[in-house]
Amino acid sequence: MKTELKILALLLITSSCTHKQESLTREEKISHVTIQTVRTAKNESLLHYSGTVEASQTIPLTFQSTGIVTKVYVEEGDIVKKGQILAVVDMVDNQSIYDASLAKYQQAKDAYDRLKGVHERGSLPEIKWVEVETGMKQAESMLHLAKSNLEKCTMLAPENGMIGRRNVEPGQSALMAIAPMELVNIESVVVKVSVPENEINKIHKGLKASFSISALENKTYEGEITNVGIVADRISRTYRVKIDAKNPNLDIKPGMVCDVFISIGSGRDVLLVPYKAVSKDIDGNSFVFVVSDNIKSVKKQNVKIGNYHGSEIEVLGGLIAGQTIVVEGKEKLSDSSLISF
Repeated sequence: MKTELKILALLLITSSCTHKQESLTREEKISHVTIQTVRTAKNESLLHYSGTVEASQTIPLTFQSTGIVTKVYVEEGDIVKKGQILAVVDMVDNQSIYDASLAKYQQAKDAYDRLKGVHERGSLPEIKWVEVETGMKQAESMLHLAKSNLEKCTMLAPENGMIGRRNVEPGQSALMAIAPMELVNIESVVVKVSVPENEINKIHKGLKASFSISALENKTYEGEITNVGIVADRISRTYRVKIDAKNPNLDIKPGMVCDVFISIGSGRDVLLVPYKAVSKDIDGNSFVFVVSDNIKSVKKQNVKIGNYHGSEIEVLGGLIAGQTIVVEGKEKLSDSSLISF
C-alpha cells in the first residue's frame, strides 16, 4: 500500500512539472511586438541625402607687395566692410621711394610752371621746353607707381563679408604658399549634395529642398536647387547638386553637415509604413509581418516598396490600407508566430 502511494505521488509530481514546462515553452514562443496600421497619404516623395554647407562666395586674399607683415587687424569670424584695412606689410622702403618720387615730381612741376610762361612768350627754345615737359611727365609717372606700390602694402577687404580663415601673423613673410586670409559671404549659403545616377533625372533647377543641421539642434531651413551637375564624379559616380538658402542670422556656418530632403511628390495617394517594419529575406525580397484578425499571430507577407518619405516608405504592392503590421520586435518572428503587445 505504501509503495502504491509513493508511485502515485511521483506521477503527480512528474505531471505537474511537465505541465509547468509546457506552459513555460508556450510563453517563450509568444513574442512581444509593437504594431502599427498601414496608412494612406498624399505622395510627398522625399529624396534624402547628406549635404555639406559652403559659403555662397569665398575670396582668397593675398598681399600685393613683398616684405614682412607688421600688423593684422582682424580675427577669424570678424565681420568686415568693403575697403576696411585687414593687414599691413612693412612699408618703410616703399614709403621712402614714394617720398623721393614726390619730391622729384614737385621739382619738375615747379620747373614746368616757371618756364611755361617763358615758352609762351617765345623766349624758350622748343627743344628745351620738350625736355621740361618730358621731365614732368616722367616724374608724374614715377610718383603714381610709387604711390601704387605703397598702397599695395595694405590689404583691404574687396567686399563686405566675414573673415573665414586667417593664416598669417605679424612677423611672417607676405609671400605665402596659401592665402593669408579668406573672405566669405554667408548671408546666403550653398548646400552641396551628391546624387546617384538613378535619381539625378528626378531633380531639376527650381525644386524646393529642406535641410536640417544636427549642430543647430536639428533646426530646419528651406532652399532651392540652383545647379544640377551633368558630369558624374569618376570615383563615386554621383552628380553634384547645389541648393541656395538664405542665412540672415548667420547661424549656418560653412563646413556644417546636414540632412537634405528634396520633395518630388506627384500628389497621388500612396500606402505608407515605417521603413523599419520592412525586412529582406535571403533572396532579397522585401516583406513585413501582418497581424492576423484575432490579433494573436502574424503572417509573413511579401511587399513591393517604393520611395522613402522621411521615416516611412511607400508600399506599391502586397498590402492594403487598414492592415496592421509589426514595426518592432520582428527579429524573433517567423510565419504564424504568436505575438503580444
